[in-house]
Amino acid sequence: MSLKTKIGLALATTAVGATLAGAGTFALFTSSATNTGNTFTAGKVVINDTTGHAAYSSTLHYGNLAPGDAEDATITVTNNGNLDEWVAIKDITKAADPAAPAGTPNIFAGAYPLALTFTEGENAPVKIAAGNSTTLHVHYNFPSGAGNEYQGAQGIATVNIEAVQARNNETGATPTGPNSWQ
Repeated sequence: MSLKTKIGLALATTAVGATLAGAGTFALFTSSATNTGNTFTAGKVVINDTTGHAAYSSTLHYGNLAPGDAEDATITVTNNGNLDEWVAIKDITKAADPAAPAGTPNIFAGAYPLALTFTEGENAPVKIAAGNSTTLHVHYNFPSGAGNEYQGAQGIATVNIEAVQARNNETGATPTGPNSWQ
């Protein structure tokens, strides 16, 4: 190798070394910040029956039914949560009265049982704003064909009401109910 080539390689090696040494001492100014106090709280969907009594306890024939009796009752439901919610009657559970004396017939059984219904149209889902109330309707009908086998018959009914958040659970400009009850 010639002297010129050796000097050229020495200079190139020195230049590469200087470049690497300079890169190793390169620095940037940096800073960081924190944003505290970001508390997230989930809303609540809470309903309460604010009727103040069983729906039928104040009706005309509740404790003294005769064949052919029929009547409507209302249940007032209040949204005690902090989210708007959709509310509707889910179903009505009926059973024999466990507190009735042995041998007491079940008013919800047999050929002419007491019928408790809620009309889907009347009880379509209702949107209730937080802190507001709505009224739901239930109807009973004791068929006129009920005979002596129903004398003294008793039963217990529970109206099951469900609620679900409204926000992010409805579609359309004028929603008529939730997308999902889940």
